Amino acid sequence: MSFKSWLVKVGEDFKKGLDFILPWLKGAGQVAVDVFAPGLGPAYNATVTAVALAEQNFAALGKQSGTGAQKLAAVVGIAGGLVKQALADAGKPNDDAAVQAYIDAVVKILNAAPAAN
Repeated sequence: MSFKSWLVKVGEDFKKGLDFILPWLKGAGQVAVDVFAPGLGPAYNATVTAVALAEQNFAALGKQSGTGAQKLAAVVGIAGGLVKQALADAGKPNDDAAVQAYIDAVVKILNAAPAAN
């Protein structure tokens, strides 16, 4: 059996993956975000949801791999404005590179989460 990241698994089985991991990601994940970057919790939750939605959309199109730039663009389109404002409100840089770095960090958290069986 090969290792599959949560994002690959959620792309394959969206509902099952979300039911398994979203409570953890939006609970423990948001608590960690609130501790290290107060005020970014809502942006974190919106980004998790946007990433999952992008994964679902690309899976439905049969394009789960090799589409990182397109998935990032989809997430930015869904949650980029909220992330930009949340970063500004938190006194952090909020240019396009900072928004992308924030989204990339959330994706790294998602990839580290266990996949549902």
